[in-house]
Order: sequence, then structure tokens, then C-alpha cells
Amino acid sequence: MNNLASHSSDGAVSSSQVPFKGHRTANCSQAGAVVSKIEDIFEKVAQCILDEEKEVSIKIKTRGKQSAIDYDANTGIITSKSTDEMKTVQFPSKSPKEAWKFTAFLRILELSHEALVKGVVTTKRDPELFVKQAVVDRYVDDIAYTLGVERDALNVVCGSAILNILSLTFDKVAAAKGLVAGSFKLTRNDGSVIDYWAESEGMLIANTREIKSLQLQDIRWILVIEKEATFRTLATSRYWSTCLAGTGLMLTAKGYPDIQTRQFLHLLFVHSPCIPIYALVDFDPDGLGILSTYKYGSVALAHENASLAVPSIRWLGVKSSDIVQIAGEEDKTGQLKLSARDRRIAGKMLEKDIFAEEGREAEWRREVQVMLMLNVKAEIQILSSGVGLEKWLDGELDGELLQEVP
Repeated sequence: MNNLASHSSDGAVSSSQVPFKGHRTANCSQAGAVVSKIEDIFEKVAQCILDEEKEVSIKIKTRGKQSAIDYDANTGIITSKSTDEMKTVQFPSKSPKEAWKFTAFLRILELSHEALVKGVVTTKRDPELFVKQAVVDRYVDDIAYTLGVERDALNVVCGSAILNILSLTFDKVAAAKGLVAGSFKLTRNDGSVIDYWAESEGMLIANTREIKSLQLQDIRWILVIEKEATFRTLATSRYWSTCLAGTGLMLTAKGYPDIQTRQFLHLLFVHSPCIPIYALVDFDPDGLGILSTYKYGSVALAHENASLAVPSIRWLGVKSSDIVQIAGEEDKTGQLKLSARDRRIAGKMLEKDIFAEEGREAEWRREVQVMLMLNVKAEIQILSSGVGLEKWLDGELDGELLQEVP
């Protein structure tokens, strides 16, 4: 990195710009490569038709199987093993479902090709074909994996609105749901500037492909918050500017993180590695699952985790020790018993390499074991029962940052 950020003597990032040079050129070059790969598929399909073959087929590389998963030796990030295993989708097919799948794959390729060639944001709706968002999402990921590119390279978005209108929308990136607030500015490729300081309740996380530079103003910490309600409470009070530990940046994906939120956090991690990143999640299996997704990535997107994961993220809370500290309080709001689903997820977590007894996350393993033994879970709001959420954060963040000082 070439002078991506200047740093003050106390380790904080100053209000210098962080440019992302070469980003747009790489995207244009990649778009051409993707177009060529899609056209190769079209040519093979056309040749089958010209040769009057009985069946027309598309070969899709398989992904997401546990047996095809590996882990980076240095970071622990979930990666995909190299495999040539392919599945064939053909037409005519033995079943209507298979025929629909072939049509869906071909239509996605067609619309992606159109979007890439035009180089503009395009919207296409096909309510009779694309009726399930989750299925379309999976097919888009399958195609990206087959072509050896990230999902963004297809210029495809499958957002929640698609399910409501039973359509497929094509755009530059995956639809954003995450929110961010803090003392920083963002400059887009078109020259427009977004000032996050001016918005007290947070703003939608920007598409990383549209970011030209970031202007960080003495950001001392980054806090990832699981719950939207908690984020909005802290954003409304402008906690990121009043924290005793210094000025910070907060973001939330409103639960399990979407691709765009993960891309944005990864961008911050790569270009400002000196800024510590913390996670505030519920004390339950889902909370740890969310933390694990940010840190190590997901199995479904194992082939993209290198550009999504944030291996430096640290677990700030909620932990069992936090529950013990407020055990004497009368208000037990946020403290609940584990459900059968919670116990099932927790049990499966302990079987994963990351949670193994000799694995990378010994603390995570102990905390899951405590959950199961005490049969208890707790939401973030339980921290309001003690000294209050903001005071709790002041103490935790200040303590963590003091440990950063050499």
C-alpha cells in the first residue's frame, strides 16, 4: 500500500484521504473477460442446436460442499478447495424442474451479458421465470463460481424487493441492507461526496466498487453491531463522536451480514489495518455465527471469502462474564433460555475446526460450552441493565485501545 493513510503518534488515523487506485481499470478489464466466458457458453449452446443434438446442456461447477472446504493456514479464513467436479443442467430434461433450471441459468447469463456489454445499470423483470429469491441468489453464485469470478463481476443484484415483485433485478452490486455512521467522508468515482458526520441515524453502506477514496477523521475504532435497534440508539446519540475512547465508526448488517456490508468492512480492514475492529453481538449461537461469518467467511461463498473476511475483528461482547457482572440486577431483560434450535446450532458449532479444543478460537468454544451448561442466552440489551450500554462500551473500548499502546 502506498501511503494509504497517515497516522498520528498515538496510532489514530488522521483525516487524510485513502485512495483506491486502479480499482475501476481492473473492473473494466474483468468485465471483458466475463463477457468472453459467457459468450463461450452461448456458442456451445448454439452449436448443439445447429448440430441438432438431442440435448442442450450447460456445465456448472459445484460449490458449497463441506468436503470441498479448506482453511487458510495463516488466517483461518474458510476457502474453497480446487475442484473440477461439474454438474450438467440440460434441456430437454427429465423433469419440469430441471427444464426450468436450465432456462433460469441461460436467462441469468443473457441478462448479465447485456448489463456488462452496456456498462450501465439495467433492470430486468421476468416474474414468470424468477419466482424465488433464494433460488435465484444461489444460481447467480453458482454461475460466478463456474466463471471463476466474484458475484459482483456479473453486475447482478438479487435484493429482498425481488421476492415481493417476483422478478430479477440487475445492478452493479448486491443490494445493500447495512447501515454505517461515523466521523468520515466518502468520495465516489463520479466525484460526489457523502458526509456521514451529517447524518445522525446512519446511512446505507456504499458499494465498494463506486468508492474512489475515504477521508477518515481520527477514527480510533470500528464497531460492528448485530442489532439494528442498538445501532440506531447509539447513532442517534452520536456515540461515535462522544465515546471516551475517541471518535469511531459504527456499522450494522441487521443480523447476518450481506455481501456489501462484508465488502465494505473488508475494505476498511485492508486499507486502514491500524484501526481495531470490534463486534458487539448477542450471547447466543447466532451471535457467534455472525461474528464467525465476519471473521472467517461462509461456506457458501468460500471462493470469495478472501475479499470478504476480516480476520482482525475481535469479540467485544456480549460474553458470559458480562451476564455474571449484572447477575445481581433485578432487571433481567434480554436474558433467556436456549431453545432446541439454539442447542442444536451450538452443538454443531463445537464440531467445527474453528471451535475445536485446539482450534483458533478457544474463547469461543468455552463460551458456547457455558451457554449449553447454563442453558442461557442474552441479547445486547441486557447491557443496559448494568451501568448502561454507552458506559459499558466506554469501558470496554477504552480498555481494548489501551492494550493497543506498545
